[in-house]
Amino acid sequence: MREEDLGLVRTWLLRPHVRRWYDDVATVPYPDDAIADDLRAIRGEDPTDLYVIKLDGRPIGEIQSYRIDDHPEYAAMVALGRPAFGIDLFIGELELIGRGHGPALIRAFLRDVAFRRYGLDLCVIGPSRGNAAAIRAYEKAGFRFLKNYLEPDAREREHYLMELTRAELDAGEL
Repeated sequence: MREEDLGLVRTWLLRPHVRRWYDDVATVPYPDDAIADDLRAIRGEDPTDLYVIKLDGRPIGEIQSYRIDDHPEYAAMVALGRPAFGIDLFIGELELIGRGHGPALIRAFLRDVAFRRYGLDLCVIGPSRGNAAAIRAYEKAGFRFLKNYLEPDAREREHYLMELTRAELDAGEL
């Protein structure tokens, strides 16, 4: 992702189907908080890696990845006790929601980018417990439930931590 992509990211973040899950911290102005976080990462001030998701060359969303240990507060919340990286993503184009793109793009991103980038064997993702559609998509991508955890500053505090290992991803590719 580049700075010039942030206008499109802002547009996506303001769409109701994205905002419902990303406007989750009551104390910070949205979407300025998310855009500022992305800008810090683009400028190298935050170790999160950001990508624009493209489908047939068309930008459709955002995916980010990061080492869990690079974010100590989050690492304490999820308390994995082993090295892992995390991902977060959204599809910003409403007409593409529910069409099976999520699981396919997650698997491709993990296979082609993230597992190689971090050299780790474990990926986690932590959707809000109420985000049933995301949880189903992550299950279709191969993730399985690990445990519940709390994000104290979020509007919906209960989250559903899911995991996928490199071996599980590879086995699902056969």
